[in-house]
Amino acid sequence: MIKIQSFPLGQLQANCYFVTNTDSDVSLLIDTGAESFEVENKVNDFGSEKLKYILLTHGHYDHIGNVAAMKKRYPNAQIVIGEKEADFTHKDTLNLSLFFGGSIEHFTPDILVTDGMTLDFGNEKIKVLETPGHTVGGVCYIIGDNIFTGDTIMSQTTGRMDFPTGNSRDMYESVKKIAAIKENLNVYCGHGESSTLDYERKHNIFMGNCSYDDLY
Repeated sequence: MIKIQSFPLGQLQANCYFVTNTDSDVSLLIDTGAESFEVENKVNDFGSEKLKYILLTHGHYDHIGNVAAMKKRYPNAQIVIGEKEADFTHKDTLNLSLFFGGSIEHFTPDILVTDGMTLDFGNEKIKVLETPGHTVGGVCYIIGDNIFTGDTIMSQTTGRMDFPTGNSRDMYESVKKIAAIKENLNVYCGHGESSTLDYERKHNIFMGNCSYDDLY
């Protein structure tokens, strides 16, 4: 069974997710953007040695700011990020920390993922979808009947496209890609409340039957 707990962290309240596969007794974190004793307590209570991954949806500082510190605490956890986001882990102009008051501690990812890759998560698979638009190499992760969309899809909207490497045409294609998923997955966003794909297909104008010119 997949269990998901959400923790809005930092000045921008980016969602960090603690995900457990209770059948296989493994866990992972998604987007550890700021220090949180509550998150660490959850990891430790479940078993720090069972933390398999730190998955990153994209490389903005509010989603990766505490990754280096977490890697030091949990060295067996593998840091995963999209292949095209690798530079965000050590370039503060890309991860935006330079524009929000300083630098983050840099780190080196363990795994760079591309579209269609899968990772083992006990008896489940983690499927990677490349979804550029908010950033050049943003990805979504599908685990069971859940999709973690970062700042690509948020409830009834999308992430911004005016930061470095953002691109409205890429976002349009990424949203279409997510909308084409047949299942009604639970949507866990980078900011704000969770949703479902069916709800977003009905209420999110960016998933509607609009042309590119209508949207942008």
